[in-house]
Amino acid sequence: MLRTCVRPAALLCHGACLLLFAALSNPLFSQAAPASSPKAAGSMLPATTVKSDSEAIQAMRNVIAQSGGEAAWREIRSVEESFSVLGAGEKTPHVMLLLDDWSLDTTRYRRKVQGQSTPPSDHNGASTFPVNNTGAAQLVAPEFDQARVLVSRLPAAAAEVMLRRSEYVLKVSNSPTCKSSDICVDAYRTRDSTSRPSLDQQWIISAATGLPITIRYQTTTVGHVTGPVWREVYFLHYETEDKIVVPVLIGVNVRGHRQAWTLVSLKKNPGFDISKFDSEVAQ
Repeated sequence: MLRTCVRPAALLCHGACLLLFAALSNPLFSQAAPASSPKAAGSMLPATTVKSDSEAIQAMRNVIAQSGGEAAWREIRSVEESFSVLGAGEKTPHVMLLLDDWSLDTTRYRRKVQGQSTPPSDHNGASTFPVNNTGAAQLVAPEFDQARVLVSRLPAAAAEVMLRRSEYVLKVSNSPTCKSSDICVDAYRTRDSTSRPSLDQQWIISAATGLPITIRYQTTTVGHVTGPVWREVYFLHYETEDKIVVPVLIGVNVRGHRQAWTLVSLKKNPGFDISKFDSEVAQ
C-alpha cells in the first residue's frame, strides 16, 4: 500500500511561514527546556517494578485509538514525510525530508535537508552511527531505539512500538507537575539483559482528546557534552491525513534552541528505498 498526502498550502511561504512564526511565539514552548528531566536523568526502575502499569498501557492504547485506530497503525511500517522547519530568529524555513522504517527489529531511518550538499546520514540497522564532527577524529554514537526515532513526529507509531516490544516499561508518572487534566506516562527502556530499565521518555497526554500534548525524550550525546540532553516536543495541532491523525504543527526545544515544524507531505508505506529517497531529495 502506497498512499501520499500533500498539504499544498504548507508549500507556500505565506501559508507555512505564518504557521511557523505563530508556533515559535507560542508561550507553550517559549521558555528554555530544562537541561535534564525533573526526575534524575537516566533514573532506573527498581528490580521489583519492571512491569508496565495497566493505566499507562491503556493511555498508550488510547493514543493509538484517537490517532486512527490500532488496525490502521498496524498496517503502517514505514513513512516518508517532509516538513517546513523554521528556527527562532530565522526568516526563511528550510525543507526537511525524513524516511522511517520500523518493519524490522533494528532501527532504520534517513534524514536530509533539501538543497544541502551533505549526503544523508546512514542509519540502516547498525547499533552505532558516525557523528559529523569538525575535529580530527570522527565520533560514533549509540543508535536511537525505534520509539525515540518516531516519537517526535509520529507519537502513535512510537506508542505502537512500545506496546508490542518487551524492552519498554510504561509507568504512570507521579510527578507533582502533572496536571489533573492530563495523563502523564514515563517510558523506560532496558538496554541489555543485565540492566534495569532506565528513563527515556516522558509523555503528557490530554485527558480530553487522548492525544499527546508534550513529549520529552533523552537524546544521544557524544564528545564533551555535559550531562544528558532532553528534547522537548510540543504537539500544537493535529489533523487527519489519509485516515490517520498526525501532528501537523510541532514545536521543538533543545536547551533553549527552538524550532517549529509544519507538515508538508506524508507518504505511507514507501518501504526503505534509500536510492529513491536520495533522488527525491536531490530534486
